[in-house]
Amino acid sequence: MARLGRPPLPHARRNGVFVRLSGTEWGAVERALKTEHPVSTRRPTLAEWIRDLLVAHAGEVLGVEVTRAALRHAKCGVPDWKRWRIARSVRRAATRRRQKR
Repeated sequence: MARLGRPPLPHARRNGVFVRLSGTEWGAVERALKTEHPVSTRRPTLAEWIRDLLVAHAGEVLGVEVTRAALRHAKCGVPDWKRWRIARSVRRAATRRRQKR
């Protein structure tokens, strides 16, 4: 008999990043958010702001423009071989982490 209902979906936090901050670090992050967005009614949530900051930093390091759909080469960006080397090291690190468990 076929299963009824909604098909199972992966957990929403499956691809999440969890960072533990000290009280001092948390205060510094909140203060930076308030400094960058002085109008409290239009201020993004802390999670949204940190996500945008992380994506902007990663795009700057890799020399790409990050869109919702893909990564685009930025003008005067990083050469392909550097991006490929970073991607290869990330893939290798992931397999090494999986083997330890």
